[in-house]
Amino acid sequence: MGLRNQVIKGGALLVVRQALGILLSLIGVIFITRVIGPAQYGLYGVGYGIVSFLGGLGIWGLDVYLLRKTSNPEQEDYDQAFTLLLCFGGTFALSLVLGQNIIAQMLKLPEAAPFLAALGLTLPISLLNIPLTIKLDRDLNFKRVAYIELISQISYYVIALPLAHQQAGAWAPTAGLWLQQITMVALTYSSTKLRPRLCWKPILIREMLKYGLSYSSSTWLWQLRSLVNPVIVGRFAGAEAVGFVSLAIRLVEMLSFAKSVTWRLAMAALAKLENDKTRLRHSIEEGMRLQALAVGVPMAGFALFGPIVLLVIFGKNWTPVLHVFPYIAVGYLSNSIFNLHSSVLYLLGRNLLVAWFHAAHVALFAGAAFLLVPQLGIVGYGWAEICALASYLLLHIYIVKELGNLNYTKALVWYGITVAVLILSTLPGSGRYLSCLLLLLPLTSTKERNTLVGYLQILRS
Repeated sequence: MGLRNQVIKGGALLVVRQALGILLSLIGVIFITRVIGPAQYGLYGVGYGIVSFLGGLGIWGLDVYLLRKTSNPEQEDYDQAFTLLLCFGGTFALSLVLGQNIIAQMLKLPEAAPFLAALGLTLPISLLNIPLTIKLDRDLNFKRVAYIELISQISYYVIALPLAHQQAGAWAPTAGLWLQQITMVALTYSSTKLRPRLCWKPILIREMLKYGLSYSSSTWLWQLRSLVNPVIVGRFAGAEAVGFVSLAIRLVEMLSFAKSVTWRLAMAALAKLENDKTRLRHSIEEGMRLQALAVGVPMAGFALFGPIVLLVIFGKNWTPVLHVFPYIAVGYLSNSIFNLHSSVLYLLGRNLLVAWFHAAHVALFAGAAFLLVPQLGIVGYGWAEICALASYLLLHIYIVKELGNLNYTKALVWYGITVAVLILSTLPGSGRYLSCLLLLLPLTSTKERNTLVGYLQILRS
């Protein structure tokens, strides 16, 4: 079987598997958000956004260090990573507990303070789970990892849903996250023979921190995006606005789950083409079309029927989500198109170039949000996503220098149609539904039809 077929078939299996998890998440989100409302969900979103950023920072690339070691990590390696993660998690948790009121006052959301502290205390638990999960990954026990993730996800809703119906507000998802993290650590601990202990080896610490810094610095810059909603929207538009943007982001992430699958496949599949720049270039071009198709079509479908979905499923209190959804969808769709550009630059060891792109993107995004949200509310957040699209020109320039000119024509067909549908979906009246006919335009091309049939034949085989 050729590499192309292996990637497409493997990607389909991963998409189906991830889709099941997202379906479960969607059902839970519907019940929780409908009951607790935008303002309470916004308070949770403020705390969760800040804690998620600190959690990504606290990993420090130690998961990749353990996973990519050419030889099997020794007990000492796991122990040292465990100790460092305990230090990072404990420091961040203590900082949030002691600084909860200061941070909340800075955001002009004093009612968010207890949620910052409560969610912050989950950081040590989530970070300490990493060495245990890596051990299962190194043992190729992926089935067990998938089982643990599914059970822990279910545990979240086991407690969050009843509390939501008991009018617990933002404490419902907060308690759910606590139980999810505890469940995951307990199941992972019982699934491996690894028993991490405290360890302090200065030489090993320097090696781990140096590797983690070189690998994670560009990722940390990108994760600053997650602070724009809780920090900028929260400060200038309030908790309810954070709730609207949080739900819009959650919906877009669910609809674009194929993007993350492509990233996982890319680093494995493209590594086989590292020395063949022509095949790398063609792989990026085909990958862009697949991304535009797999990510764009679901987003366009939701944009058309979003008013019905939000009103019937989430309730009338959530209709403002529709004001910002198209902008965020365009941002995520654009990112999916350029996802493979970053993958190839990482593969070629151009981490610094990716870091520069991330810095430019976040600067445009956060700067525009800072200027526009006070004037336009949550729509200002959406326009900030559009302003940040200019940063992808930098990524294009970098990849052209490495591989030569790329042909964007095939990807732009589906990208352009999806963006057009997203724009037309904002128009009032029933005419907006006619824009779905635009999705049929590519099928008028015999070449495009044959390509799609080829994809289907690979999947069916």
